[in-house]
Amino acid sequence: MSDAARQLSDTLRAPLPDAFDQLTDTDLADLDRLLKAAIARRGDNLDTAIGNSLDIVPRLMRPAVKKALGL
Repeated sequence: MSDAARQLSDTLRAPLPDAFDQLTDTDLADLDRLLKAAIARRGDNLDTAIGNSLDIVPRLMRPAVKKALGL
């Protein structure tokens, strides 16, 4: 298994399907880069959604809600 395939497998936290053997190292590296960007973007979107949802919680209750959510 190439370094690019190993890196992509680590990012996915799963073994790669057999068909991925047909991809070049450049393709695998591009997939890994795009996947990492999507994961980061998803995290940013979730942070924004959590922040926006706290706007509907009364200000005095926000610390308790944050503690309950583990924030």
